[in-house]
Amino acid sequence: MRTVKTWFFTVFITVIVLIVIGSWSLYTNNTNFQNQSAQSAIKKAKKWYSFNQVLSVTAYHGSDDYQVIKAKQGRKTMYFWIPDRLKKAPYFERAANKGLTKEQALQKLSGKGLDVQKIISVRLGAIQGNPVWEITFLNSKHKYNYVSISFDNGKEAQRILNV
Repeated sequence: MRTVKTWFFTVFITVIVLIVIGSWSLYTNNTNFQNQSAQSAIKKAKKWYSFNQVLSVTAYHGSDDYQVIKAKQGRKTMYFWIPDRLKKAPYFERAANKGLTKEQALQKLSGKGLDVQKIISVRLGAIQGNPVWEITFLNSKHKYNYVSISFDNGKEAQRILNV
């Protein structure tokens, strides 16, 4: 009886250790990939634009995949949209003060009368070469929803509900 308990305990601990090692490996591989993508985007951006300090790099995966770099160009804060792949997606830039802020995009969303229970993320992206704030949120039915607000003029660019 004791050997069965010992055997079961050993197998249980081994499975737990393997799950922890596998999870850690998956996490570090994903983090390394994200860091490599961000570094690659910064390198590409330096070929097109001049800036002196990178403030952040965020990934956007829509119809076109972009890395959006927030950087200082002299005293100005700028956003640079750098395509992830060598597709025909354009490179482009915007001064941060020439478009909507994250908070203004959220205000635009609140004025739409949608069932917003919890904001999941607000990130810059692009739809057909136009910069947008993509707002991801959960509704009262715990369904994911995506609303994209134009960075330039605040108009709704896309709406995907109840995913």
